[in-house]
Amino acid sequence: MRRTRRGVIAAVGAMALAAAIAVPSSATAAAASGLWWFDRGKVQEAHDAGFDAAGIKIAVIDSQINPDVVGLRGANVTVDDSSYCFDATGQPYPAVSAEYGKSSHGTQVVSMIAGTGEAPAGGAPVKGVAPGAEVVFYSTGVLDGVIGEDGGDAECLQENGEELGDDGRFALDRAISDAAADGADIISISSGSSINMRQGLADAYASDAVVVAGMSNEDGISLWPAGLNGVVAVQAFGEDGKIQTGTNGKPNLAEDVVVAAPGVGLLLQGTPDSWDAQQIGSGTSFSTPIVAGFLAMVKQKYPDATAGQLIQSLIHNTGTKGEHEPEWNDSTGYGAASLTGMLAVDPSKYPDANPLFDTEDTYAQPSLGDVNEAKAALGGGAQTPVPTDAPVAEHPDQQASPITPWLIGGGIVLLLLVIGGIILAIVLTRSSRRDTTEQGGNHGR
Repeated sequence: MRRTRRGVIAAVGAMALAAAIAVPSSATAAAASGLWWFDRGKVQEAHDAGFDAAGIKIAVIDSQINPDVVGLRGANVTVDDSSYCFDATGQPYPAVSAEYGKSSHGTQVVSMIAGTGEAPAGGAPVKGVAPGAEVVFYSTGVLDGVIGEDGGDAECLQENGEELGDDGRFALDRAISDAAADGADIISISSGSSINMRQGLADAYASDAVVVAGMSNEDGISLWPAGLNGVVAVQAFGEDGKIQTGTNGKPNLAEDVVVAAPGVGLLLQGTPDSWDAQQIGSGTSFSTPIVAGFLAMVKQKYPDATAGQLIQSLIHNTGTKGEHEPEWNDSTGYGAASLTGMLAVDPSKYPDANPLFDTEDTYAQPSLGDVNEAKAALGGGAQTPVPTDAPVAEHPDQQASPITPWLIGGGIVLLLLVIGGIILAIVLTRSSRRDTTEQGGNHGR
């Protein structure tokens, strides 16, 4: 079940499109429709059984965050104050921002994990998949406006005024290492780029952390770190079980996809007009933290499970068919992540090895040698290899090409819910279509 992970990297353009449509008689009902994933995944049942990821640490690496919005007030979220990005004048970008264009992405991603269930006046509860987890937020990508409108990524320099720090590393790479050093059990990344993350991922694996990342919303394009060695790359699907499409209307197929999770038509807090308004959004940015939260709840129930065993359980228990031998396709990977399926099986029965990690490719990022060096630095032994009898799903070797320094993993299809109003605006950025296409596999509906 180990796969060769050499991804094609290509630049992804942003685009925006707006329209107005009539809304249902109740904006609250429209907002509540974006909580379909919470019911479908039986998340509340897990919470009622005592599994909300309490005692588990999830690191979220994203742009900036507004921790004072509805649904995050009082949440178990700590914002790391390390400065990973500086502007051209040498001033550090703050991790916290109340400006929607700068912090909406990070805020909405964290809310998918830690949302308290607080609802704005006339709105629906903003619920998180793993509200008991300790969430630590690291800000490494800086946005200067609403994606696809007047915004994009601002220049992220290091203290020396260069993109590379004096240690020869980029911000995202350093943040992954810091998250691992801070004891993160799960590292969730809803963005990516073409920068070197070899050291960060090696440190994460050496520290026994699972790295979950959003794959690109553009079909056929590989995004790092999702396309790198050992990373759980997440696909997005909707209430109808269909995966999202790219901006060209084709199914979002990829060689890197590992699992799929709800990511089309989800309730998000905040709009460009008001943090108290709500909207329906789509993209792998939002399916990624859901998978991270699922894994955290499984870790809570089975605290002795290693990172490799958690990933083994993830791909052995997809969909609704119970435990099974993993089968891969380029649509949903090994299938839809199943919280109930994983909670029902003790992961310690599986080999203590990351089934996604290629131990043989010395050029992989990271390679087994990189992880062994990171473990040695921590005083540990070598990375546990994939069992030699494990089936391998090979894919064509592909060459990398340049990409922009910072790409938000979740292309968003936004259905703005103006509380108490009768008009909704639909804004499409990066993923410009709501239409999806069934591409095989059990979507776990």
